[in-house]
Amino acid sequence: MAEIIKLEKFRRSKIRAIPGKPNPPKARRRQRGQRWPAFTTRIRSMPLVTELMRDAPPPRSQGPNAILESGVLAFRREDNGEPHVLLISKKRSKKWGIPKGRAEPHLSLHENAAKEAFEEAGVIGYVSPSSVGVFRAKKSATDPAHKQVIEVWVYLLEVTETLQDWPEKEKRTIRWVPCEVAAGQLREPVLTRLCHRLAQS
Repeated sequence: MAEIIKLEKFRRSKIRAIPGKPNPPKARRRQRGQRWPAFTTRIRSMPLVTELMRDAPPPRSQGPNAILESGVLAFRREDNGEPHVLLISKKRSKKWGIPKGRAEPHLSLHENAAKEAFEEAGVIGYVSPSSVGVFRAKKSATDPAHKQVIEVWVYLLEVTETLQDWPEKEKRTIRWVPCEVAAGQLREPVLTRLCHRLAQS
């Protein structure tokens, strides 16, 4: 059985007001001076993650020029038990993706992934401490000749709470869709495979 950590509350450390220093741009654009509560963890079992970890291909090692990121494939159960997947709009295109962001040194990868889910989509839930997949993609850059490669470690997050307000609410659109629809919208093969597997759970 895999250990699942519940992130009950989240902390947006970068938007905390620091005496003598200006707030970062996101803090000014969102709610000036607002402090997001700190998060705590709790353990429970989730058989689905064990199955997904077993089916996942072995992760590739991070390349010398790759930027390490982590994100979540977030889902929730509808009243009929059917899982729906969370999609968020990307900043630089009209495509749909998952909550993800650059790894921060003071957080583990699964904590970082759950933090991104909160910041980008306002969702809280149970996140797997072990990755269920990893993929690489090219990050958009001003100069096409210098595109950066990102390596994204994916964690499963079962959503238990959707907030009314969160740090990037005004920047992104979110939607909940059936697994098969999500598989068609997410072009990354690893995410498509996870969506198909989640639909069978």
